Amino acid sequence: MFVLGAILVGAAIGALAMTLLTTFWDEIRDWLNNTAADVVQERIGYDARKALQKAVNHVDRIMNVVRNTSQVYYRQTPLSSYYDKVVLETSAPEYEFDEELLKTLENEECRTMEMEYKQ
Repeated sequence: MFVLGAILVGAAIGALAMTLLTTFWDEIRDWLNNTAADVVQERIGYDARKALQKAVNHVDRIMNVVRNTSQVYYRQTPLSSYYDKVVLETSAPEYEFDEELLKTLENEECRTMEMEYKQ
């Protein structure tokens, strides 16, 4: 029973950490690339700074993959009592989007688009 509880607590902590990481990643990345990298260069050297920034770059690529997915819930018919879930992935990386579009998406917490299919 203790092991199961420990696994559930670990999963909850991991989910919370992942949620915080995806929410605040841009600020964390900027801090690591600037403030932390300056301290590392000052204490250890320029090669350590480059290694830190390279590691942050790898994590940033993974975060872009994580954030480039969307979930769509839809009903097969208007009278259906359940929703089907579809996960969509964008075909372009985030840096290729228009700046105005990115600002619009940042200001909205949840974007909802309703579509009607007629046969």
